[in-house]
Formats: sequence, structure tokens, C-alpha cells
Amino acid sequence: MIAENTLLALLFVLAIGLIVPELFKRLRVPLLTLIILAGAITGPNGLNYVQIDETISFFGFLGMAFLMFMAGLETDITQISKSKYKIFLMALLNTSIPFLVGLSITRFFGYSWKISVLIGIVFVSSSFAIIVSSLKDNKSISKNVSQLILSAVMVADVISLTALSFIFQTTSKITHLSLPFYFVILITSILFLFRVVPLISKNIIQKKLSSDVGYERRLRFIIIILVGVIIYFSFLGAHPILASFLAGLSLSRVVFHDKTGILKHKLHTMSYGLFIPVFFFVIGMEMDISLLRKFDISNFIMISLILGLIISKFVSGYLAGILVKLSKKNSLLFGSISITHLTTTLAVTYAASSVGLLDSVLVTSIIILAIITTLVGPTLTSYISQIKDNSKKG
Repeated sequence: MIAENTLLALLFVLAIGLIVPELFKRLRVPLLTLIILAGAITGPNGLNYVQIDETISFFGFLGMAFLMFMAGLETDITQISKSKYKIFLMALLNTSIPFLVGLSITRFFGYSWKISVLIGIVFVSSSFAIIVSSLKDNKSISKNVSQLILSAVMVADVISLTALSFIFQTTSKITHLSLPFYFVILITSILFLFRVVPLISKNIIQKKLSSDVGYERRLRFIIIILVGVIIYFSFLGAHPILASFLAGLSLSRVVFHDKTGILKHKLHTMSYGLFIPVFFFVIGMEMDISLLRKFDISNFIMISLILGLIISKFVSGYLAGILVKLSKKNSLLFGSISITHLTTTLAVTYAASSVGLLDSVLVTSIIILAIITTLVGPTLTSYISQIKDNSKKG
């Protein structure tokens, strides 16, 4: 009976992924946002039609891993070397201001320093996949500016994921390494990963398995790399979301080298067709919509966090653009695009919630924040892109 209930729940989640987008196609709401809402409405805090069990939780974990893996895989790290100064300056400003705002708001409402730092990290993270989509759809942004923005967002995500691993290491140690030694081992492992994995992958995928027309063995090899990296970094004490992102990042150049795009397409289909929707549905089930039925301090926390993130991200993005001498319009576009928070933000929230670091108020606030920003960010970006820019800057 338990197995049947689990299969019915999985069938329901996957069916939602097919039906809901067709019903709300004209609203231009991201599919993943709709799945979150479906999880919130039908989950234990809503209509209570679907319950989380070990199997669904495991599928959710796989969805989180594949989500971060695809985020890393879709990042072209070769662009960073072209404009290092501008990219790191943009990332620094666009992370430091939101971090301080998130930390200050949470401390104001009486949360501990550790929780406040964690919310600051959530403010740093973003939604690389949706930002990529927004930039592709926006023809008014030049390729150079798009690469600057994407690279800055990628650096910000790496910062947030690395910082999260240190929070976990101080909260529930998986290893007995001291924090300084852990830091050295972690950085060394990351450098080793980016040096060795591309060489091995390039040799095997492009030479040993080059005759594999169906790509099945190449897919299996990539999944083996993903699982191996997760196991190693988990043993080290880093969270799987960081390991998954790093695995994707280390394989990005090898996968991008496949000019046919078939390998990347198959990975995208497998990830977004099966595992990732379950993760976002599980995230939605974590949302306590009963908090919206009353008006108390929890609502003030939600409003403060949402407004704090939107304003701090927009302002810091704009200032960062001006500082690296982008045009006023492109600076405004960076500010509006960086507002969007979904993929990495919810992965960080899921990871923190799973170890009991975030209460229901903060989890619900961040999920609502993610839903709102996926609507506000692209809409504001579309509006700004229509403004005429008389500046001659980049």
C-alpha cells in the first residue's frame, strides 16, 4: 500500500508538470514556479492530498542534485578569464550588499547570528537557469554584457554554495577536520576537480566513447562522475548541492564541446523531465500556507525579507554596473535580472531546512520570495530593455 501511494504521488507530480503549464501558458509563469504552487496547495500544509515519504524525499534529493548539476553544466567558465576584474567586482558588490541586508533583517527579528548569516547567504544566491533564459529572450542586451552578467551571477552562486558548506560544517560536522584545515582541503579538492575531471572526461567521452551513436554510455559516464563527486565531497563534509554544482561546472567544457548538442539535450530532458519537477514539488510541500491566513509577526518577516531582497539586489546590481562602466540601461538590467531567485536559492533553503536550521516562517518566506521574484525580475527586465539608451558605454 505504501508503494502504491508513493507511485500515485510521483504520478501526480509528473502529471502536474505536464498539465499545469498548458493551463497557464498565457500567463508566462515559469513551469517550476507553478509546480511549487501545486506542491503548496496539494501538500500536507494545504489540501493534504500528497504526503512526503522516504521515496519522494529521495526523488527530491535527486532533483536537487540534478538541478545544481545542470546549473553548473550550463555555465561557460571560460568567459571569466576574459574580464576577471569586472566580473569579480560586479559579483562582490551584488553579493555583499544583499548579504548584509538579509543578515540585518533576520537579526532585527531576533534570530541567531548563524540563522541570520544563512539568510544572508540565501540573499546572495540566485537563479542561473532563469537568468540565462531571460538573457536569451532579450535581444537588446549585447553578447558581451550578457556574458558579464552570467559570469557575475555564477561567481555569486559559487560564493553562496561555498559559504553554505562552512555553515553546515560548523553546525553538524560530518568530518572531524578543524575549520581552517577543512577550508584548505576543500579548496584543494575543488582545484583538483577542475584540473582532473575535464581531462579524464575529454579523453573518455571524446575518444573512447566517440563512436557511441546513442550516447547512452556517455550519459552513464557523466552520471558516474556526478555520483562520485557527490560521494567524495559529502565524505569531506561539503553539502551535495555544492558537489553537484561543481561536478556540472567541471564537465561544462567537455559537454559544450559536443557540437551536436545531443548529449546536453539528453541530460536536460532527463533532469527537467523527471527529477527536478519532483524537487520543486517537494519544496512547495514545505511551504506553510496557513501563515498567510493570519496577520502577525510572521507576515512582517515575510514582507521585510521580500522587499529587502528585491531592493538590495536591484540597487547593488545597478551600482555594480555603474562601477564597471556599463551604460545606465545595462546597469539597470543587471539590477533587474539579479532580482530573480529560484534554483540555487531554493536548493540552499532545502538543504538548510533538511538539517533543521530554518523554521517554517523563514522557509515559507523564502519560497514566496522565490515565486514573486521569478515574476518581478523578468517583467522588470523586459520593461527596462524597451528603454532607449543614449549612452555609449557597454
